[in-house]
Amino acid sequence: MKSFFKTLIIAATPILILSSCSSDDDKLDTEKPKIVLGKPTDHQAYELGSTIEVQAILTDNVELGSYKIDIHTDGDGHEHRSMTTNWDYSDTGVIEGNKEYILNKTIQIPAGDITEGHYHLGIMVIDKAGNETESYIEIVVGEDHHH
Repeated sequence: MKSFFKTLIIAATPILILSSCSSDDDKLDTEKPKIVLGKPTDHQAYELGSTIEVQAILTDNVELGSYKIDIHTDGDGHEHRSMTTNWDYSDTGVIEGNKEYILNKTIQIPAGDITEGHYHLGIMVIDKAGNETESYIEIVVGEDHHH
């Protein structure tokens, strides 16, 4: 009788182990995170040497991973001053462990000889599973020449 129970336990152990691994635990997160940009607004203008206030709400259904803020010229190559440099800005942050994150950043625009005109401001968010969302707006730095 003891050998019967011993055999039964040995035979049942793999079944119990396999059945305890629920497929619910292994569901993949395929939903992209969301970005709600409060500031700045599309086509907002800034003077050289001023600051840009970036405010956004970043959310995910499971867990956020990281964010990136990127500012770069729109790249049309049109400029009126000869000694200017395109301004680029990049900032990243790890926001793991959160389903919601309030992003508040103050970005200093250089006061020197940078290319004035239209720039793209982008926010990228990656959740813990690797899903990514991007949101871009256009801002104007310095004079807007309207052509």
